[in-house]
Amino acid sequence: MEKQWHGKKVLVLGAAKSGIAAATYLHHAGADVTINTGNIPPEDEQEKIQALGIKSVFNEHPIGLLSEADLIVKNPGIPYHIPLLQEAMSREIPIYTEVELAYLATEAEFVAITGSNGKTTTTTLVYELLKGGDRPVHLAGNIGFPAIEVATEAKAGELIVIELSSFQLMGVESFHPRSAALLNLSEAHLDYHGDFDAYADAKGNLFRKMTSDDQVVVKVTDAEVMKRVPTQLEPSTFSFERGEASVVDGWVTVRGERVIRVNELALGGAHNVENVLAALLLVEPFDLPKAHVERVLRNFGGVAHRTESLGDVLGRAVYNDSKATNNVAAEAALRGFDAPIVWLCGGLERGADLSSLVPALSNVKAIVAYGETKERFKALGESQQIPSFTVETLADAVPLAFEQSEAGDVILLSPACASWDQFKTFEERGEQFVHFVRAYEEANR
Repeated sequence: MEKQWHGKKVLVLGAAKSGIAAATYLHHAGADVTINTGNIPPEDEQEKIQALGIKSVFNEHPIGLLSEADLIVKNPGIPYHIPLLQEAMSREIPIYTEVELAYLATEAEFVAITGSNGKTTTTTLVYELLKGGDRPVHLAGNIGFPAIEVATEAKAGELIVIELSSFQLMGVESFHPRSAALLNLSEAHLDYHGDFDAYADAKGNLFRKMTSDDQVVVKVTDAEVMKRVPTQLEPSTFSFERGEASVVDGWVTVRGERVIRVNELALGGAHNVENVLAALLLVEPFDLPKAHVERVLRNFGGVAHRTESLGDVLGRAVYNDSKATNNVAAEAALRGFDAPIVWLCGGLERGADLSSLVPALSNVKAIVAYGETKERFKALGESQQIPSFTVETLADAVPLAFEQSEAGDVILLSPACASWDQFKTFEERGEQFVHFVRAYEEANR
């Protein structure tokens, strides 16, 4: 595998974790490597580059570097419109991202996931499911270790589960996953791609090399996703309403076979049910024991701050969906429960129109709003005859939510607002919520 790099002149753009990992791999594989960044890297990165003994150019992207380059491996975040890359394209110098390099570096098979929403949850769930099979499995990409590091350790017959962004997928040529999903498409990263079609087409690159022997997984009710399936491929489809994997009579169902009742899933939220459906199709080729699949689905509470189950707390099902920083995300979470919901919401005032949330409020029995937007959420609840309360802080909101709920109810933090009025990040907000819930539980046992 490494022979192909021997004597090749490779320009690595970007010196963060994945750039240094790529440069290390290529250098050891016998390539003549130059690493180049548009800024001055932190000292620890500079030390790692120095230790490799490769050429480095910092703080600018001189065009002259191209005369010494057979190939470019670039950090996904570096935009294609910088002059160096524009010139490289006009000279037809191949530009890869680290994913392509990782694919070429291993005989392991890839299970790949992309989409505008739900990538991390689905990727992590697929990884947990595959751990019950008879093939060693690795987690790579944005949520694991750099893909190239994982790829050099993974052996033939093993599996690599990888979450991929549109940025990464713009730089693939021969990448060929065994099983891959495009979960959904909505407008994102348009500043980088220019327009929606360019963004969606980059996501569609995932399927470029796949054949009818592979598992192509797509959301059948998303017209933009369906447009990206190459005509020669027969996809496996999912959605809440219909497809090879869907919800039938309250059951998660794959090809007519019942897997688990929706209300037994540890993952809350309708959007997460679709992530489960996609994951089940993605792992289908790997023949997993049914009992293991059911056990994972009953216990996998999601990724921190994304409709994360905190389990049964004093008889209530409590969920941390701090990552819901807008209406669309909060709406998806609210629609995902059949039980009565006490909804904690509020945060930074950005002037969003809250009326789009009305159809998602049918199971909400009480609203506890805090932060800058509290009065607007109270008014929203009252317009639907829902008992609504305002408090100053999240610390005040948690005890009130328990008081307004009873055994069997759901307590859901899904703020529909950014956190920056009271917290540095949505992660910090979520961590504080978990802390307040545990403290209340401790005091009221």
